[in-house]
Parts: sequence; structure tokens; C-alpha cells
Amino acid sequence: MNVYFQHGKGFTLLELLVALAIFSMLSMMAYGGLQTVIETRKSSQFSSERLSQVQLAVLSITNDLRQAVLRTIRDKQGDYLFAMQSDVNGDNQLEWSRLGYRNPARLKRSHVQRVAYLNKEQKIYRMTWPVLDRAQDTTPQHREILNNVVSMEWRFLNQENRWLSSWPETGDQSAATRLPRAVEVNIELEDWGKIRRLVFLAESL
Repeated sequence: MNVYFQHGKGFTLLELLVALAIFSMLSMMAYGGLQTVIETRKSSQFSSERLSQVQLAVLSITNDLRQAVLRTIRDKQGDYLFAMQSDVNGDNQLEWSRLGYRNPARLKRSHVQRVAYLNKEQKIYRMTWPVLDRAQDTTPQHREILNNVVSMEWRFLNQENRWLSSWPETGDQSAATRLPRAVEVNIELEDWGKIRRLVFLAESL
């Protein structure tokens, strides 16, 4: 009786090595594609967050300027500050009085608030005070609203339609009874370049 054995075909070592090499290349390509998608998503998310930050910062400045009101104050030393005044502390800070100070607790205080914007250490801070006329222990609250800032500059349009680099103009004491017609803020960012915003003040219209 003759017995025949039928041997099945298998993969040779060379074929296995080739298959592994192809699989490795496909895996690397798939991983590279996945990494590209992840990096693109991260970049898109960062750009979106940055856009929101810039928009909110400009909106904050715009809203505060539109509610500017003619209200002088006293500083810690008891000296008068104009309703709007630039370079209060010898820096590029601009501060002014504005309406709309929210009072949900219905406290006995003014609905006018003093605000300021300061560019320091490549950041823009919004500053607010709890009272208008300050005591020796009155301290402002600082809130960072924008970073990666190269510079921030202000310009002021007076009643004669002349642009000024500071407010009030040196020696112009009549500014105690008026505000500029408009305020222009120019912000230069490291990543986005220059942003310009022109706001006409309702109190001067």
C-alpha cells in the first residue's frame, strides 16, 4: 500500500522579511499622517484661541472707550486727574472714567468706574479701581487681556480735528471740561503685526 503525503506551501523567510518591511513602511506612513493631522489640529486650535483673545481684548478697550464719561477723580495724594489722562505714572498707561459699573448687589456706590490699560512686559493689562476718588490704601485690580505685545500707542482727536499723542495736551487745562472726539489705539503683536482701532466717544458727539 503506497501512502502519499501532500505538503502545503508556506512562506519562506525572505517572503516574511519582505512582508514585515512593507508593513513597517505602511505603519510609518500612517503614523506620519496621523501626526500631521494632530499638529494641524493643534495649530488650528491655537490660532482660534489667539483670535478670540485678540478680539476680546479689542472689544474690551472699545466698550470702555464708548462709555467714557466726563468725571474727574482724585488720586492717592488728593490731586485731581482728568476724566481721561494718558501717561499717568510716566508710562504708556491711559486711564479714564466710564459708565456702566455693574452693581448686582445694589451697593451704595457710583455707577461710574475708573479703568486703565497698561502695556507692561509684552502684555496688556486692564486695571480697575473699586472707588473713583482714591484713598491711600486703594489698590487697582490687574487683569491680563493680551500677551505677545510689542507695543501699544494711543492717539487723541481734539475738537479742532487735530491728532495729539497725549491727553490732555500739555498746558491745556480746559481738558478738564471735555473729552477727545475720538481715541485711536495701535497695538503691535509679535505674531499678527499691527492692529488699529478708532473709537468715537459718545460724550463728545
